[in-house]
Amino acid sequence: MLICNPYEIVIQGMTNNNKRFRPSDWAERLCGILSSFDQGHRLSYHQWVRPILVDNIRCVAVDRKLEQISATAFNFLMDFARDNNLRILDCKALLEEQEHKQITLTDAVSQQNAETAQTQLNTIQTEIETEPQVPVNQLRELTPAEISSAFAALHLLHPNIRDIAQFQDLVKIQQTEGYRLLGIFEEGKQNAVTVCGFRIVTNFASGRHIHIDDLASLHLPIADEQVSQIFETLKTIAINEHCSSIHADSNVSSDSSNMHHLYLKNGFTLCSHKFSQKID
Repeated sequence: MLICNPYEIVIQGMTNNNKRFRPSDWAERLCGILSSFDQGHRLSYHQWVRPILVDNIRCVAVDRKLEQISATAFNFLMDFARDNNLRILDCKALLEEQEHKQITLTDAVSQQNAETAQTQLNTIQTEIETEPQVPVNQLRELTPAEISSAFAALHLLHPNIRDIAQFQDLVKIQQTEGYRLLGIFEEGKQNAVTVCGFRIVTNFASGRHIHIDDLASLHLPIADEQVSQIFETLKTIAINEHCSSIHADSNVSSDSSNMHHLYLKNGFTLCSHKFSQKID
């Protein structure tokens, strides 16, 4: 078992409802987002962010120095924890909690009985509920201060962009060229669950039009409701900006087949081939 250090904050792989967080490798994935290649060309974790195991529960330890060095990266990790209802503890509090868990067999049996009773009560309450709660999806165009909220979703689409600082720099460069971002937020969450990057361009073939560069989501497949929200918002922008059409690029790999279906399903047509050539 790895032990955290006194100057670390621990994101525990347990929700505030005492449920184990999934997937099982979530800690390694989260730390991997901030990892980089060392001088030996080996991928290594950030020096102030590391996965640890405490009482057989996967956790992520975050050094407090990270907040001073990169507030963006620190806030991203904390927002991830809050968005997923994960427990956030300082190391001292976590270790003290582990000590209090040394309970007698009798206490353990009593606790198990109480948990069983609570589970039965929760089952009854679930059966009584007639209308399940649905997350409220709020769509808005992201301001410069909200750029980092799009990182989690776009990282899935572009895994080669691993560092938040690099991500922000690339977005800012693209924004000077007209790049804009739409984000859909679920109620109470800080990171956008679905993101659309687009720009307004003009050329001889299509005149003034909207071009979709990126469409990504933390939830796959993307919910039909969210897709409709994005495309309806783009249509409104197109009308206001005097655009005659909306275009999108989608890779021809087999992994992109769902995206091809998504565009065709929503009124897009396959109107051209796109060719590219890499320059060494």
